Amino acid sequence: MSSLSEEIPIWRVKYHPKNLDEVCGREQVKNTLKSIIQQGNFPHLLFAGSHGIGKTMIAHLFSKEFLGENYDANFKLIYANVPLNDEERKQARADAYVSKSKIGSIAGRRITTPAFIQVKVKPFVQLKVLGEAPFKILVVKNFEALGSNQQGFRRLMEIYGSNCRMILITTKISSIINPIISRCQIILVSRVKIENFKGLIIDIAKKESLRISDECIEILYQISEAKISRAVDILQLGSISDNTITKEILYETSQKFHNDLIRSLIVVALKGDFPKTRDLARKILSNYKYSAHELYKLLLIEINKLPLSKFTRIKFINMIADSDFRSIGGLDKDIQISALLSKICLFSEYM
Repeated sequence: MSSLSEEIPIWRVKYHPKNLDEVCGREQVKNTLKSIIQQGNFPHLLFAGSHGIGKTMIAHLFSKEFLGENYDANFKLIYANVPLNDEERKQARADAYVSKSKIGSIAGRRITTPAFIQVKVKPFVQLKVLGEAPFKILVVKNFEALGSNQQGFRRLMEIYGSNCRMILITTKISSIINPIISRCQIILVSRVKIENFKGLIIDIAKKESLRISDECIEILYQISEAKISRAVDILQLGSISDNTITKEILYETSQKFHNDLIRSLIVVALKGDFPKTRDLARKILSNYKYSAHELYKLLLIEINKLPLSKFTRIKFINMIADSDFRSIGGLDKDIQISALLSKICLFSEYM
């Protein structure tokens, strides 16, 4: 039986790529980015691809190699789908008004820059480059969530482009306005191919003293939907019961893995603690690369297992269906999931 590493117990972290060469597959993407690093210059980039396949990880490793020792001072990653907290909202309101005591034409005026851009983006792109880096790098994940604020972001790309290059990451390129697409070099990131996936899993199995057949690797590829971090999590959980990984272990572990995560989310929601529920949902989505639709499906499965009254079960199912329908229309998934969880938390008070 395999034992967990004492130094780095989570295999997903232990086997996380440390540079572009260690990224599994995607040779064309890696060669393009390595060429950019050699040239020492690039335009704004737009990484497009399906959810949870490693776009952010590749962008992060690329930025680290490009900036080198100047990386820490000149790199920032932000999530466009995560709303501002209370402190950031207060800062946005304070920054929106320019005191009359200031000198200049904007004294006494209100700044119309969207709050998210004013607080999260502008301070970073305005600050001059530190060290010997040619420019700073800002990575914006889930860029499509900016919606109508994309026009404001486009203006920043034009004004501060020489000081900071933007790497925009999206799963819905159709939701991004043409003026931004035209200013970016598009990098299409595909999911890892089975042959590359197989090589990685065999390598991990050897290092962790596991036995796994080619058939089981193909099953792992399917149930993880080629998402490497999820596949490694399932492999590690399966190794706890036996060092010979069978298809029965994989199916059982995969189902239990999903069930435990979602059940814990529902339990917190039914206690009525919305802030904690929302934070847990965001961690699940970020760490385990679920799309909004996948989360809704798993919630539905677990809701049907709970000992609820007929009325309560129907109520919850309708809530999930409504949120799922709204998310199909390209609306902000964080808002839709938060709205669903807030309704469950509120409803729990009457149970």
